[in-house]
Amino acid sequence: MTGARGLRAAALLWITLCSLFAASAHAHTPSLSVLALDERSPGEFIASWERAQGIQDVGAAYDLLKPVFPEHCRFAAPRLDCGARGLSGRVGFDGLGDLSSSGMIKIQWVDGSTRTLSLTAAQPHVRVSEVRHDAGALRGVSSFIWLGITHIWLGLDHLLFVVGLFWLLDSWRVLITTVTAFTIAHSLTLGTATLGLPSLPTAPVEAVIALSIAFVAVEIAGEARSKQPSLTRRRPWLVAFAFGLLHGFGFASALAELEIAGAERPLVLLCFNVGVEIGQLVFIAGLLALRAASRRLERASGVRLAIAGYYAMGTLAMYWFFERIVAFMPSV
Repeated sequence: MTGARGLRAAALLWITLCSLFAASAHAHTPSLSVLALDERSPGEFIASWERAQGIQDVGAAYDLLKPVFPEHCRFAAPRLDCGARGLSGRVGFDGLGDLSSSGMIKIQWVDGSTRTLSLTAAQPHVRVSEVRHDAGALRGVSSFIWLGITHIWLGLDHLLFVVGLFWLLDSWRVLITTVTAFTIAHSLTLGTATLGLPSLPTAPVEAVIALSIAFVAVEIAGEARSKQPSLTRRRPWLVAFAFGLLHGFGFASALAELEIAGAERPLVLLCFNVGVEIGQLVFIAGLLALRAASRRLERASGVRLAIAGYYAMGTLAMYWFFERIVAFMPSV
């Protein structure tokens, strides 16, 4: 039971920290801005914003997000002229992070080949080579791994659900089974939604994801009152799989609005899903690394802080739920 106490205490510590920063944190899908570059003739492109997150005047997006192109290129929106040397060099966004947590540049060359570049505030620039850009496309699509990592790290709702499950885990074997069930479930729905199969509307799904966190919080509180094992403790893999299906639709929303070409979707899906899993495993490793410190916190805090922890978890989840419900309900 020592390991289980450590897991629960680590979960308590993370919930407490999450609640302290909830006022300034965003649980929604990380904001994303997408710039498309369409090559009309060799070295000459037309730029257009497919998505400019948080910017009402799309024309102002160039000033706010500050696209960066190779030094030999001349840019006067929407025209980009790179001459005989082509689009070869450093590209990205200097303003990334001020308005958007991530960005993409989708390049369509005149010969029909494409390349998709994924950027984040931590890595706002990449280098593009005009030579053999077909091979470079593979590297560009693989950058979705990083997009998947940042998506899970910035998605506090997804992480908080995992933390809630940890609270009720009793052993390493149960931990592995539960994480595997959650991974399989969200991979299934992420795949079906991204590949164009029937899906669910994003806004209601995000609201139900918040309810999944509240459900786990209620399970924890119910155990504390009744001293009887909850459904989540008895069948954690079942709860993880059921709600993992919904969380997969939430992950899919990060890709659905990008209009990825059909031929690229399987590879993009694979890279993004690998990124999500890497991010999730790194988070789990970090949570487990807190066990020693959290055990000391548990001994020092006693029951009162534990109660505050799961009530804070439920309160935060319901705040997100009503916030998301209001966001998609028609105004009256």
